[in-house]
Amino acid sequence: MKNAAKQWKLKMLGTAALLLGIIVLTTYLLTPANAEESTSSSQASAKEAQAANSEMYTAYVDKLQQENGKLYLIVDKIGWYQGEEADKVFEQRNPDSGIDGAPDGYYIINDSKEQERVEVSSDAEVFMQLYDRDGTVQGTNIQWNEPIALSKFESLYENKNILDLSVFPYHLTVQDGKVTKIVQQYIP
Repeated sequence: MKNAAKQWKLKMLGTAALLLGIIVLTTYLLTPANAEESTSSSQASAKEAQAANSEMYTAYVDKLQQENGKLYLIVDKIGWYQGEEADKVFEQRNPDSGIDGAPDGYYIINDSKEQERVEVSSDAEVFMQLYDRDGTVQGTNIQWNEPIALSKFESLYENKNILDLSVFPYHLTVQDGKVTKIVQQYIP
């Protein structure tokens, strides 16, 4: 009798351990962070395919053109450097400047004024740092990465009364030959 009771207790203990293990495993797999990991592999391959057809570069936007219902940017690609990298490039290009590093923490190289024409996707995202919000000088305050509509960017770019947006560099993301993201780079 004692032996049967002992076996029953061991079976119950084993069953309880198994149930506890199942609960822990299920909880682990269903938590948001771990659920993302399991779906991230398929998302990663989609992102890798997208990245293969995309590039990002910094450029001055010299002009906007409308043609056959499509918007095009006329851009002048530049080298944009920040922080330690800017200091290093500045020192290489200006060894006798007498300055310890790049002024204002950034440095721009524009050795070629060659322009390129690139189409803008109709659903391109635009993020601005500084622009004329209300037609007054006071309305041109900095708001980091403020999303605006592409149509608003077009109208702001053409209006040079208070602020000329062509003086700013822009970080452009190009996917399959079309600009999908425009991010204004603030420069002091």
